[in-house]
Amino acid sequence: MKLLPNASICVQCGRCERICPNNGIFIIDGVPLKCMHCEDAPCKNVCPENAIIKIGDKIVLKKEFCIGCGLCVSACPFGVMRMDYNLKVAFKCNGCIDKDIELCKKVCPTGALEYSEETTNIKRQKVVSKFKRIYSIM
Repeated sequence: MKLLPNASICVQCGRCERICPNNGIFIIDGVPLKCMHCEDAPCKNVCPENAIIKIGDKIVLKKEFCIGCGLCVSACPFGVMRMDYNLKVAFKCNGCIDKDIELCKKVCPTGALEYSEETTNIKRQKVVSKFKRIYSIM
């Protein structure tokens, strides 16, 4: 099940940003932005070194294989893949693959990050709409 942000109840406290071990979540205009772990992940598909893999329902970046080409950053439809130009590697949310629950969800005081199966499609539409406004995508 995917963890989706609910922008309408995010209070921009920054707890999710601070707790993320990969610096893989950030808040822009009240929207917590994190990897959406796409079913057919464009970042994974363009990686020439197979440094981005699918484990269960998570898209995971293996930094030890990353060559820092930045193709994944360009391919990400949500703009959440980023580069560390000093280390010459990409970084992203790995969905706390080694934990039972994503840390950002655990520390969110309002429940703005949730797994609700019932509202997933509605929230996804709202998040995509907000992303489009943020990035001025038509």
